[in-house]
Amino acid sequence: MDITPLLERLRAVSNDELRAALRSEGLDISNEKFQTAFQCVAASHDLGRVDIDFHGPPDMPKEVIRGHRLRASVVFMTFSALCFMRSEHLERGLDAVSEDSTLRAFRDIYRSGCTKLGEDTLVQHIRNSMAHGTFRLGRTPEIVFTDRTWEETLPIPQLMELCEHVHRFYHEAFSDEVPRPSHWSIYGR
Repeated sequence: MDITPLLERLRAVSNDELRAALRSEGLDISNEKFQTAFQCVAASHDLGRVDIDFHGPPDMPKEVIRGHRLRASVVFMTFSALCFMRSEHLERGLDAVSEDSTLRAFRDIYRSGCTKLGEDTLVQHIRNSMAHGTFRLGRTPEIVFTDRTWEETLPIPQLMELCEHVHRFYHEAFSDEVPRPSHWSIYGR
């Protein structure tokens, strides 16, 4: 499944537009909700940073350590954003948004691959795959997810961007405004 067009639509939604649309739909959450999940997302960003030196066993080459760290970062980010950070209130709330809503791009990414409302979606299959440990990292930068008879391969850059948009969606749903990560300034342009 190529989620490139869906990611392009998500990029077009600014943080302010997203926040306003969530408010108008009554889709907000308390600032305390998902605090640990947000801390996990931050930790996954730190794992993926090449400017932070993590040491491994002295006999392990630095390139191997870096590769393991990057894979761990992707898995941790995916689990944190798609499994750990999950709200039926927010995700089911997307079902009722109008076709012209700013939230439509978020609804569509959550419903991609859907054969029946809320079932068999890309995000749900990834969650199941992560929860049951049926995923594997390819030699190229991609992850193959397997959920029973369903299988999908996603390039790591697309998967990480999907997670970033989910993180952004949940962040903007906070009832009180909280500081945004600086790299989110690229959205909505």
